[in-house]
Amino acid sequence: MEYAYLVVEGPHDVEVVGKVLKSNGFKRVQQLSKLDEYWLDIIPKNFPPEGDLLKRVSIPVFFQSNNFSVAVHSAGGITKIAKVLRLTLLNILKKENGFLSAVGVLIDADDEEAKISCQNIIQTLGDDDLAFSNIGSPGEIIENIPRIGIHVFPNNRDKGTLEDALIQCAEVVYPEILKGALNYVNNIDDQYRHNWGVTDEAKVVVGCIANILKPGKANQVSIQDNDWISSSTLGLIPVKEITDFLKNLLRY
Repeated sequence: MEYAYLVVEGPHDVEVVGKVLKSNGFKRVQQLSKLDEYWLDIIPKNFPPEGDLLKRVSIPVFFQSNNFSVAVHSAGGITKIAKVLRLTLLNILKKENGFLSAVGVLIDADDEEAKISCQNIIQTLGDDDLAFSNIGSPGEIIENIPRIGIHVFPNNRDKGTLEDALIQCAEVVYPEILKGALNYVNNIDDQYRHNWGVTDEAKVVVGCIANILKPGKANQVSIQDNDWISSSTLGLIPVKEITDFLKNLLRY
């Protein structure tokens, strides 16, 4: 069995990665009894975390194929990625029953070009655990043990976020709903936009579509259940970029 660890910004990223993995033969691991024992050291043993009843338990989502087990970990924001990665590697890099074949970091470009965002996260990650500074560009895989790479949404080149990639998918699978959502969001009074960031409008549009598909459904559940990432969208550049990144990093 080979093992890979992916750390991402949030739950939406987890579900996009999961959808791509499932389209390549992986299955989500739901029961602890079915989880490969390699990962047991990173499963929290105590609740609530730090005594805080409202704090979410930081636990990866696991996907497994016949010969590969992948942990996809939501850091809860880009500023927490380095800490989450470091704590996880402390627990598993020195394990004797197996070794990591690959480690990946997935982030949004936001309002920077993807290459700039990639260099920024490389500086944050440092080289204490893995030689991230060897990565020259988003999507590049460095051959080492483990292999390492950084993917930057929406497409390893442009400014933007995962939600910009999802909107491109909606243009194919939900064009009429997208048209209505864009019309609605574009006509929202400015008084309700005062706390939006420069990339937030795309997130609002995706949220509208998710709720039209099923009222009350969270975006990450919609990504998991609906056709954002599907056979109809696999050929789109953002979907192809994340698919190729995972295939090249994991070698499944």
